[in-house]
Amino acid sequence: MLKPAPTPGDTGWFVRDRFGMFVHWGLYALPARHEWVKSRELIADEPYQRYFDHFDPDLYDPRQWAAAAKAAGMKYVVLTAKHHEGFCLWDSQLTDYKATNTPYGKDLLRPYVDAFRAAGLRVGFYYSLIDWHHPEFPIDIFHPLRDRPDAAELNQQRDMRKYATYMQGQVRELLINYGKIDVIWFDFSYPGRDYKGLPGKGHNDWQSEALLKLTRELQPGITGYTSVGGWPHPVNDRLGFAGGLVPNEK
Repeated sequence: MLKPAPTPGDTGWFVRDRFGMFVHWGLYALPARHEWVKSRELIADEPYQRYFDHFDPDLYDPRQWAAAAKAAGMKYVVLTAKHHEGFCLWDSQLTDYKATNTPYGKDLLRPYVDAFRAAGLRVGFYYSLIDWHHPEFPIDIFHPLRDRPDAAELNQQRDMRKYATYMQGQVRELLINYGKIDVIWFDFSYPGRDYKGLPGKGHNDWQSEALLKLTRELQPGITGYTSVGGWPHPVNDRLGFAGGLVPNEK
């Protein structure tokens, strides 16, 4: 059995329990062609808006999800609070691109957290470092606008530092508004992946040290794996640091 290096967080349960559920859910559920559909099919914000305008999961029942997970022997669950498309499942105060502004009109994270806690499972959030909707996120190899002839020019009007501040604000919301959070997944880094002169992104772009510091301050017991340069990795290795235990995501 893998033995994680000591960190300020509680890692032992994650290695011991092993079996959990990872739920990908966002606007991409409507086209139903993978969570990367916006990137793979080069869909700009305007045509993608149709999925936001019709998002209404009226049969959403996280208690049923929790019961099924527990019956299968699962010990924890992670839900995509925000995936690469930038859509937020909670009522973030930092964006209008969120579930509470869709026809559904409600926070999706609160009932999820309450249902899985009540079933005795540990609760986690996935949070994408990437955001193809945010106006300050620079266009890169994965961005839907990457093949536009004016992509580099558009990037001159975008400020990654402002986006990093936005990320920290959203992580703060997730870690103070829903009680104890056992796991957080940040996803993902790709330094050196240049495309037509558009640079990739790594830990300096995400301001990973500050993001990790904030995470530990708000949730000292959150699961982490290893420490690099004094800062523990929360759960996975995708903030752009070298080393660390790479989770088996099969």
